[in-house]
Amino acid sequence: MTDNTSALEYSPDFSVIAEGKDITRALQQSLTELTLTDNGGATAKSDELKITLLSETLKLPSKGARLRLALGFNGQLVDKGWFVVCSVSSSGPPRKIDIYATAAPMNAEKQQGDVLAHKNRSWDGVTLGEIVKTVATDNGLLPRVAASLMDIQIPHLDQVAESDANLMTRLAHTYSAVSKPAGGYWLFLEQGAAVNASGKSAATITITPEELSTWSYSEGSRGNSTGKTTAGSKKNSGKIGVNYYNEQDGRTNVSTVEHDGPTMLMPWTQPGKAQADHHAQSRKTQANRNERKMTIAGPCRPKHVPLTAECQVKTSGFGEREDGQWLTESLVYTLGPSGFSFTWNLVVNIKAKQAKSKSQKSGSDKTGPNYYG
Repeated sequence: MTDNTSALEYSPDFSVIAEGKDITRALQQSLTELTLTDNGGATAKSDELKITLLSETLKLPSKGARLRLALGFNGQLVDKGWFVVCSVSSSGPPRKIDIYATAAPMNAEKQQGDVLAHKNRSWDGVTLGEIVKTVATDNGLLPRVAASLMDIQIPHLDQVAESDANLMTRLAHTYSAVSKPAGGYWLFLEQGAAVNASGKSAATITITPEELSTWSYSEGSRGNSTGKTTAGSKKNSGKIGVNYYNEQDGRTNVSTVEHDGPTMLMPWTQPGKAQADHHAQSRKTQANRNERKMTIAGPCRPKHVPLTAECQVKTSGFGEREDGQWLTESLVYTLGPSGFSFTWNLVVNIKAKQAKSKSQKSGSDKTGPNYYG
């Protein structure tokens, strides 16, 4: 009786709506595997959906078709947004169908806009929020911009033979933001703020080793993701430099920010000091995020389904260094023959770390563990 109740409690479920028509039942009869990859803005990748089916008669969907996905258990589903079919393939025997879809509109024949199409245009005297609104509208999406980023002034910006996807990624890297199309919106949110598209606080859960099948933890150099090391730089203390053009004297100057890593000089010249300052701080933030990483995987349960990229996760019971506050850089949900599982890639939650460091007393022990007694 207990086993039956447990099995019923965690019975995986899903739904797929295609162009307004519910095709869930048709997919259930031939589904081999369904995989949702939710990427954070720092990965510069769109959310992805892959559906694998075994069917001799099922028709291949057309490119550009819109799919809306929900995942959960026992009919209690969490909306995961809509996706646009970007490619389909089939093979056999038996006949296997693979459907690939992304959260970004990629096919201008069926969807307004194409985020990968190259464009040439410029902006002068606008805000960051206005740029996001223009790009989102051009691609048939609604803009969602964090209040802290909305009014940042952009004196001048050029988009030369550059796609909207690349432009927004470039801006996100400059302003420590999360930028990606998702669920009908173009999100441009503060990195590490752990808020969703509506501006509300995103879900936070605690993970223990007992919930997982596998996990791994790693530490690395903060400077690995920031740029090239300059000659003669120190290993553990340095500066991140960004060149910018000074309109007053026509010279190229350097904006710098100190960080716990080697001295770096970024290879791009910014049009002004404000952009250079933002870019240097953003590079520092990204380097700090990548200082420690963790990957966790296990059977999916109802509490895991609502999480999205950039949500907060707390690890407990893994070890002194492994336990802490994290952000989900990317999440993979897989529904297949072996059940419903998840794999999450975690990075350091910088905001939580800063709050902790401010509360520490100056006389705290910094000698580290004594491994030799």
